[in-house]
Amino acid sequence: MHNRSLQRIPLLRTSVPGLDEILGGGFPAHSLYLIQGLAGSGKTTLACQIGFEQAHQGKKVLILTLIAETHGKMLNHLSNFSFFDDQLVDDRIVFLGAYHDLLKGGLRQLLKSIAASLAEQRPDLLIIDGFRTVREAKPSDVALSEFMLSLNSLVSTMACTTFLLSPTEGNVADSENTLVDGLIELSQYERGLQLIREIKVFKLRGSKHLLGRHVFEVGQDGVAIYPRLEAVSSQSPAMPGAAAGRVSFGIDGWDQLTRGGVARGSTTALLGNPGVGKTLMALHFILDGLKRGEQALIVGFHESPQRLLEKARSVGLDLAPYFHSGALQIIWHPPLEVLVDSLAHHLLENIEQRGVTRLVIDGIDGLREIVMHEGRSRSFLAALVNELRGRNVTTFFTQELPYFGHSAVQSDANASMLFENIVLLRYVDVSGVNVRQIGVLKLRENSYDGANHLLLIADEGMSISGPVPLTVPPPMPNR
Repeated sequence: MHNRSLQRIPLLRTSVPGLDEILGGGFPAHSLYLIQGLAGSGKTTLACQIGFEQAHQGKKVLILTLIAETHGKMLNHLSNFSFFDDQLVDDRIVFLGAYHDLLKGGLRQLLKSIAASLAEQRPDLLIIDGFRTVREAKPSDVALSEFMLSLNSLVSTMACTTFLLSPTEGNVADSENTLVDGLIELSQYERGLQLIREIKVFKLRGSKHLLGRHVFEVGQDGVAIYPRLEAVSSQSPAMPGAAAGRVSFGIDGWDQLTRGGVARGSTTALLGNPGVGKTLMALHFILDGLKRGEQALIVGFHESPQRLLEKARSVGLDLAPYFHSGALQIIWHPPLEVLVDSLAHHLLENIEQRGVTRLVIDGIDGLREIVMHEGRSRSFLAALVNELRGRNVTTFFTQELPYFGHSAVQSDANASMLFENIVLLRYVDVSGVNVRQIGVLKLRENSYDGANHLLLIADEGMSISGPVPLTVPPPMPNR
């Protein structure tokens, strides 16, 4: 038996936000990769962004084009991105054209041209743009297979990580798909008038990558990828810690109703009719934590930060000093064209950086609305709740119910399994007068008062009174 030591393949870390995470750390170096996607999908931007990041680290990058577009035009497009650095061009980043070599001598001449360029430039990274031109030259399947095998062997020998860019889609059994070490596709997903960009790793030899589709954006800084939360959470699930203590809401009568509050690190669903006081109760919960020196975060979809602060001030809750000091931060997005994985990324990043212990997501309905893919809401929420529990964040979700009744509690029974605690606020008719009532439907690791109680809102804030009477009580300072 021969003893031989196997050297681990080094990883090329791209520094593209989110990309290394879905690749399992980066691209195994000195290998051949195909990045495909239809026109406008972002292939050239992604590859050149990787190239400039490598050049900034002192690496040599060769960009070989097989298209008729001039290098000046490509550079002009790239110059709009912050990663572009004109001083790197012609020094660490070299542009060469091989289009005419392919037209004159076919694949054999192209391979010779690539070999000569690698020998002369000695790049660490090679990008071949317009690789579909090779297929359009109509080589035989055998000739194309031989070319791909030779190219793979060449870049491995020259220790040059190589990206082929092709305007195609689908994991088909073509030579350029099967004989590369990795296949990545950039695509677009359309729902109604909305269009989002997605990236998928079909294969990546020598790496444990995240499966499925992940959304990305192309902005001033280039490509930013947001790994799908369910995939991230499944890869390294956050383990919830044991509940240590209970959390109060700062509302008179709440601790009596819940026998001390909710478990720290738990999730609470607050269901209620419009205008019944869900958001106000959430603001009480936030202010109570801020007064105890905790960091708090509100994620909202319908009311702007200023409106929330004003709503709190109108009932004697002064959140403004905490907001201005940064102890309270508010992420506000109308439920329009927002990438849900981008929102989740920034939410969890905020929690990690600031040590947030109290979170309110004001409007779980708005969160569901921005989940583009049908049937994904439940799995996304399950992953989000798991991440929050693992970080020991006590979280408060508000959910709108119809104006009267609470039929949604039954219809959303599956979703209710996500929450340790469920509290119901609603209007009830008592002798022809609508009064607010609060009832605890479910409470983790604690006994509670199961009776429905009066919920009062006055200039001094919210309070919980005794059980709901059968007749209207005397006039009270109820708003």
